[in-house]
Amino acid sequence: MLDRYEEQLQELKVQLHDLGADIKDAVASAEIGVQSLDISKFNDARDSLKNVEQSANDIDQNILKILALFEPEAVELREIVAYLKITSELVRLSDNVKSFSKRMKNHITSEIDFTTLQEYSNHLAKSAFKAITCSIESLEVDSKDAANDLYRKTCVEESKTDDLYSILEKNIMADLCKDIEKSAESIEILSTMRKLERMADRAVNITKLMLFARVGGEIKHFG
Repeated sequence: MLDRYEEQLQELKVQLHDLGADIKDAVASAEIGVQSLDISKFNDARDSLKNVEQSANDIDQNILKILALFEPEAVELREIVAYLKITSELVRLSDNVKSFSKRMKNHITSEIDFTTLQEYSNHLAKSAFKAITCSIESLEVDSKDAANDLYRKTCVEESKTDDLYSILEKNIMADLCKDIEKSAESIEILSTMRKLERMADRAVNITKLMLFARVGGEIKHFG
């Protein structure tokens, strides 16, 4: 029975790895898109995520099967519960990436000179996407120390996104005062950049859940 459980758990981890890989591919394309303002890169990002919903459903079904067949307890149950919540976070994260990519395409083709905002938007995107990469890497770790290290790295990047968004917001609001006719477009850009903050928040949630899986404690402190 133990061997069968380990086989099912390994299959589940492979599914999570594949889903995480799709998200990493998407953010890599989106990051290049932000730097180059190349619309095709945002198309690539969305294409990388086209199967996320189905992949997440398959993972959830596998989790339910494991719970029904093996009735895991203690450490095993903690890990399975963490994976179940992580799947939900990954879906929401992919939705943020898709929405961000779609919005960026619209901004690039609009009348606003987006190049004037690139300095801070580039840094903001870089920190958000680095946080996501760290969170995806955390899915692969088995030790408490490794999970904690990636959690701290993700938190650092998430904190950077907060600071960089505040700077970008001040710059956009200053420009808005100079050209009030473009206020609607400026607010739309801020809304788009806010999604990068949300992505970083999701990344922190994922690494928290992996800490729960490896360390234990009360799940309300991790998700």
